[in-house]
Amino acid sequence: MTTGDRVDLAAVATAALGRPVASSEIVRREPLDYDPFVGGRSVERVSGRAAVGGSSAAAWVPWTAIVKRTRGADLAAARRELWAYTQGIARRTGPGMAAPALLGAEDADAGVALWLEEVRDEHDGLWPLDRFATAAGHIASWDAAMRAEPADGSWLELAWAERHGQPNRVGEAVEILSGISASPESEAAARAIGDPGLRRTAAMISSTPERIRRLRAFPSSLLHHDLVRSNLFAVADGRTVAIDWEVIGPGPLGVDLAPLVGGSVRRGEASGDDLPALEQAVLAAYISTLATAGIQDGAAVREAYGLALGLRWHVVLGTLTAYLDPDVTGIRGSRPAEPREDALRHMAILARHLLEAADG
Repeated sequence: MTTGDRVDLAAVATAALGRPVASSEIVRREPLDYDPFVGGRSVERVSGRAAVGGSSAAAWVPWTAIVKRTRGADLAAARRELWAYTQGIARRTGPGMAAPALLGAEDADAGVALWLEEVRDEHDGLWPLDRFATAAGHIASWDAAMRAEPADGSWLELAWAERHGQPNRVGEAVEILSGISASPESEAAARAIGDPGLRRTAAMISSTPERIRRLRAFPSSLLHHDLVRSNLFAVADGRTVAIDWEVIGPGPLGVDLAPLVGGSVRRGEASGDDLPALEQAVLAAYISTLATAGIQDGAAVREAYGLALGLRWHVVLGTLTAYLDPDVTGIRGSRPAEPREDALRHMAILARHLLEAADG
């Protein structure tokens, strides 16, 4: 065992293999690329081997786990995710969206580590449109089930809308937009996003507090709140498995589709060219699945989804900034080698779509 691990490796191996083991040890650690929202976060794949069978005929069997470790002063998000697993909210089986199995955990003053089942995406992350729709149906089933889920509210992320809309940065954003407007090159960028004069962008930013207020008026369910495609896996048995549960909390039905649609295009996990079809397929599957569960709230789902898209002024502002700075590359995070011109075209499509949502 590597120094610093507090988890019971035999218990981890038992959970990973689904059968008792006599002992276990780590063979290899492999750091994984990860785009952390929380500081002090690292992710690695741990490969181990476990002794199974009797002492006279023990055989070594390989196992793997994904270890998500958070260190530092702010551990609230990591503990929120651990809570979701230990309370059975993030679960491997059940209605709709699933989670990896929790194989073990470490929780100490210095940090939190989750030892999770390794899951693999059957499309290698390149989903066809119908798989997004399938995922939306799974999300809807989970969301519907969570409407009646009792939860200790002290652990939940209550400021999800503020996290997306950043109302504390509205003044700063207005100043940045003013600087962009003063640039001689801003006219071309403004045309690219369909906002000559950038008045729509200014209105989108300034309306953030009102948008958050309107979202607070909707009935809530327990939601994941970070369902970009990179946090979802289409696994071979047909399930949709979600990771990164650290911002779980209440919210209106439909708002989890905003990162699935807009966030996936922003990260390069979906094409801007497919955005209208993607949105239509995802909304239709989500609303249809809710109706099957007895929730006839299609109009409210669409309204809440549109309001959630309208919170993402930072995507529009980031697109404008990228247009004006030729040194900005790697614009869509999951496609770091994407040519700048291609990335800007997809981002302009997304920015126009977000502005249209904000106009509504």
